[in-house]
Amino acid sequence: MSLEHSKRLLEEAYKDLEIECYNKATSASYFALRKACETLLTVLGEKVPRRDDKLANAIKNKGLEHIAKNLITMYVYRKAADYGEGVSREVAIECYRLAREGVGEVESLIRSLVGDAEKR
Repeated sequence: MSLEHSKRLLEEAYKDLEIECYNKATSASYFALRKACETLLTVLGEKVPRRDDKLANAIKNKGLEHIAKNLITMYVYRKAADYGEGVSREVAIECYRLAREGVGEVESLIRSLVGDAEKR
């Protein structure tokens, strides 16, 4: 399974940060991490929950509590960016950082899972 969609969203978030579109950057960062989490669950043969809180719980139940926590935090910021007063530059940068780290960790996990399956 590929994380190309997540990586493309991270690229978009970075470009949005560069042009000071902080709300768009926050939203793209959130969806990059969300999509990576969905991909991980798919690789594991799990059902992918549609609701954000259920997705975070599914990730937490896989032992990835820090990623689940970041997903929930980023969801709150995404709602502020998309429906509320917007977010600051600092929040957008933090969301991008969390997404980049989370996507990287999920990618490593998927590689190890796929590699282990191929060795059998």
